[in-house]
Amino acid sequence: MRHSQKGLSFFGWLAVIFLLVFSVVIAMKLIPIYMDHFALRKLVTSVNEDPSIKIRSLRDFNAHIERGMQVNSIRDIKAADAVTIKPSGENAYTVTIAYEVRAPMLQTLDLLVHFDETHIVRPLQ
Repeated sequence: MRHSQKGLSFFGWLAVIFLLVFSVVIAMKLIPIYMDHFALRKLVTSVNEDPSIKIRSLRDFNAHIERGMQVNSIRDIKAADAVTIKPSGENAYTVTIAYEVRAPMLQTLDLLVHFDETHIVRPLQ
């Protein structure tokens, strides 16, 4: 009677380990990028929810974003390039967050993450 093989072969285990390591490397590159983006989005949307933030002009709004990026240690994104603020009506702003981040993987392989979203912000008075 023949016995069938149970479990993975050496090359099967090698493939599984390679996929796990590759997944961990990609996650280590992507998680900081997304954490910075979520912090930037929170800076923009917090103006809608926090009455202690006093925004009376575009200059105030830009200063709020710059200060928040400094506090949250967001260094890979430049606010002037990534965030566009336009007044839209009485005491409302249209904020567009649009930028790309490249993270090097291997010599000729990069991860490219593209963000593009728009928020309508009405600061509380």
